[in-house]
Amino acid sequence: MNLDSLITVAGLFVAVYAIIPRVRRLEISLRFGKVGWAILLISVASILYLQFYQTFRSLGLTPSLNLSRWSITPSNASFLIILLMSLTLFVYLRFRRLSRSNIVKFREYVFELSREKKYSELFSLIERNINHVARIYNGRFVLSRLQAYLQRRSRDYPDIRSLISELGGSPNEREPMGRDIIHTVLRKCSGLLARVLPTYEREKEVATEIVHEVLINRNTVKAISEVRPYFALQIFPYEFYENNEFVDTYLRYLAEDTKSVLYHELRNNQNLAGRDRYALPKRNRLLNYLFEDCKVAERYGVYKPIGEFVISHLDELYSSSLPDPYNEPMGDFFEEGQWDSKLMVGIRFFDIMVTSALYQNIQWHMWLYYFTHFVERILRNLDPNEKLVDFHAEWPTKYHYALYEITSCLCKWASAVGHLPLDQDNVALETTSAHHENGNIPKSSMLALGQIAKQILMTDALSGRFKKYITDIVYRRYFELRKDAATQPYADALMNSIQCGGFSMGKTSYEYAQYLLDAFEEFDRIPYDLDLSDELRRRLQENVDSSQA
Repeated sequence: MNLDSLITVAGLFVAVYAIIPRVRRLEISLRFGKVGWAILLISVASILYLQFYQTFRSLGLTPSLNLSRWSITPSNASFLIILLMSLTLFVYLRFRRLSRSNIVKFREYVFELSREKKYSELFSLIERNINHVARIYNGRFVLSRLQAYLQRRSRDYPDIRSLISELGGSPNEREPMGRDIIHTVLRKCSGLLARVLPTYEREKEVATEIVHEVLINRNTVKAISEVRPYFALQIFPYEFYENNEFVDTYLRYLAEDTKSVLYHELRNNQNLAGRDRYALPKRNRLLNYLFEDCKVAERYGVYKPIGEFVISHLDELYSSSLPDPYNEPMGDFFEEGQWDSKLMVGIRFFDIMVTSALYQNIQWHMWLYYFTHFVERILRNLDPNEKLVDFHAEWPTKYHYALYEITSCLCKWASAVGHLPLDQDNVALETTSAHHENGNIPKSSMLALGQIAKQILMTDALSGRFKKYITDIVYRRYFELRKDAATQPYADALMNSIQCGGFSMGKTSYEYAQYLLDAFEEFDRIPYDLDLSDELRRRLQENVDSSQA
């Protein structure tokens, strides 16, 4: 291989490097390091030596290896060196990873890509190195862990004088025992070693800056939700301190974009895996990750960003000068429109989340009480156009449909005790009174249902016909629970919550108690046991009488 061939090969390497994606060039730059440069320089020096082999030979600067007997000439030896160098660099770069020594350079690349809004390249770079960033972020190194351990031990070993005082004497009266001396020596040695060993705090700070740039920078998080939404699922398992804030912002951006994967997955997650329990197919990667094990959703509090987003959305509609689209007739909202609705995405999200938590025995109400805030704002915003709306329809407006869905979800969770083990931790009932049991999802659903029933019956925004429609749903669920002796306490808890409006404190208003009784008088009681119907009527009448006292 002559000099012209070597120049051609070098040009080929440069050309290949120039056309590979930028993120790969950045990775090569990060991984090359001192060893890579050493391999390259030694190889180049060897090739130059071979090219001028005859000159060096005349100067007596060549080893007597007698390679000619194997027909190895300087030309083909140069080729072998190039081949060996390429193979060595490939293996080295293949297994070389982000380390403490180049974390600062990595941070500069991350900041550069972020500022230039090269998000696809940024996420690819982070994705390939996230495990190593997390290792540096958490300080998972032998020497730093040993340093932290020795630092703790140096504090744990007691001082001699303190020991003597605890033994009942003064430091001048008592001589330290052998064990005390050993403890003191160990304490001193641990302290000295702890000061010598590295903590890698600087490297951890740099890794923290990288994590902040990816998880806290709102521009970056928005880009994740739009460009690589499932990239977030690779971040969650590392449990960075910033994860909770990241999840809040990430889900908020997904909820704001009606074309996001959140809307797509909710639309394609309607199949059931059993009675009322949603299937969570792996193709719906976000919902599957959050709710296949609902402890993940509980740990990150995913109900908060979605709940707050829906509240904000309803507030914006109320303050806007534009007509509220939810005050319009249903049209194709049931078939199509609801899957692009920012209100309905919140309701569907809570439906899947709370249902999954209920069947997985999660002892937390998952803040299903957000539904009461939704209803409060829906009733405030409700102002149908009487010229367009058919008030005799099942759901005169989209807001009416949302009220129906919220009521149905709460009734579904409350009546799930009919087919769940009654000794299940998040189902077992402590009391039938309207007191909070935050670890009991059916009881929490009943309390929320009581609040919503009162909001609906006491508002002037709804017609008497629709109020009866909602109370009929509630009364039917009551009788379903009441007919079985095992679930009778739950029926009592449900009716106690309904009668007091979801709270046990305070006196029920006469107007509200009369509304409940009037609604029951119009309720179709024929399908239900006559004695149970009469019992409930007496109970409602007594509630009216006590509210007047």
